[in-house]
Amino acid sequence: MIDTMTQSSPPAARIRPTVDPTAVRRSILGVLYRAKASHLGSCMSAVEALVAMYGFVDIDKVRAKAPDRSRIIVSKGHSAAAVYATMMHYGLMPPEALETYHNDTSMLTGHVNHCVPCVEHSTGGLGHGLAVAAGCAISLRNHGHSDSSVLVLTGDGEIQEGSVWEALLLVRHHRLTNLITLVDNNGIGGVTHSADVINMKPLAQRFAGFGFRVADVDGHDVKAIAQALAELRRGQDPGVIICNTVKGKGVPSAEDQPIWHYRPLNEAVYKEAIAHLAKL
Repeated sequence: MIDTMTQSSPPAARIRPTVDPTAVRRSILGVLYRAKASHLGSCMSAVEALVAMYGFVDIDKVRAKAPDRSRIIVSKGHSAAAVYATMMHYGLMPPEALETYHNDTSMLTGHVNHCVPCVEHSTGGLGHGLAVAAGCAISLRNHGHSDSSVLVLTGDGEIQEGSVWEALLLVRHHRLTNLITLVDNNGIGGVTHSADVINMKPLAQRFAGFGFRVADVDGHDVKAIAQALAELRRGQDPGVIICNTVKGKGVPSAEDQPIWHYRPLNEAVYKEAIAHLAKL
């Protein structure tokens, strides 16, 4: 079943206050510029999805590592700087920790690292996060914590891997309604446009064919993503949210440019991006 979730009224109890995506983007720019690190494109496209995900869960339980906490699994591991910046804005990491990103002695590595407090899973091997999330969802249900959610963020290049679809088969077979998969559908993989590697269109119909409820939303609209999370979490079938995004969102010269998966920020682009965000 394919739903247009943005047309529904959100159950208010499931949507919590969120942070400002523009503030998160400014933090990401600072992190990547100081570190002379890459993955700008992947980080910027995922901001609203991450903001909505962390806004959906009980942050206090995440911070306390409560057994019944909801889990956020970031399978799209290249967006590490975005994950850490979002966590900082939600109070899960001190601001000074971000300044160590990519340092030789820092735990804040360029791929999401579970050695960082409140990070559930390391994602050096892309395509594995959904399988881990399925295990978390099964465990929560078996321990009587069915009200807790597992949210997993994947990339549209990553979901070309067979391991993702094997995990989806498992999720559907066990009717893991406490698990919601979000796809950062920015149209670009590590080297080129995703469709030039494997064309996954029509993406919504592919997930629906596996028995998932699907919300196809503007991935730069936090409210739309939050509504979809709330609606899908109440359903009787597992859910997928396709977040249609722009890789490099917020950095005009980097938007929809494959090279910005690897290229580090120089001073000119950094200043351009900061000036652009100041106008938003």
